[in-house]
Amino acid sequence: MEPSTSIYAIRTTIGQERSVTDLVTTAVIGESDIWECPFCKEDFSSEKATKQHMKSCKKMGKKSGDPVLISTNQLKGRVKAILVPETLRGYVFIETTEFRDVEIAISGVPHVRGRVGGKVSLSEIDKFLAPPPAAEGISEGDVVEIISGPFKGERAKVVRVDAGKEELILELLDSPYTIPVRVHADFAKIVERAERVEVVGGSAEGAEEKESTSDDFDDEDSFWAHSTDDE
Repeated sequence: MEPSTSIYAIRTTIGQERSVTDLVTTAVIGESDIWECPFCKEDFSSEKATKQHMKSCKKMGKKSGDPVLISTNQLKGRVKAILVPETLRGYVFIETTEFRDVEIAISGVPHVRGRVGGKVSLSEIDKFLAPPPAAEGISEGDVVEIISGPFKGERAKVVRVDAGKEELILELLDSPYTIPVRVHADFAKIVERAERVEVVGGSAEGAEEKESTSDDFDDEDSFWAHSTDDE
């Protein structure tokens, strides 16, 4: 029966999440056990390789001995996953059996700013693991630049957003004809947002209050409520 695992959070320098992840991954799977030849003190990555070397070791002479295990990878088989949410900057999550494993994995790793006390539940980070829809943040009236396809480089106005298909219906600004063009939202970059009508009065306050009360991370048991254990 495999031991149960938990998810722990570490804080990183913003923009360095990937580099931290690469170094932690190296610590987890890049290092192996180190075995030593008792005759010449040469290192090998396995007991089998050490024994094969010992058969022809020039310093063996008439001596006898066994391979010596001088170092082990303490994280091997213990760290199960490393999560790097694209939409949550400054954090990396490690799924492992004990918090001690996190301490070992991040020891000496540049751009690690600290550890967040407590465990993290999947429900707390679930919304950060799924990438946002490509059309999210694009509205009718926005001006976009098409960055791929036959109309690459053209500027266009968003006429309609088809969120279900993640597509935009556009009108090319420099075209003499107002022909609608359908483009996937991944192929459009916003260059100018349309003017938004501000909501005034009680309705805006109510919306703000509703937004604040719907925050999933206000619960004092959430890992967000824990202070960071700075190094």
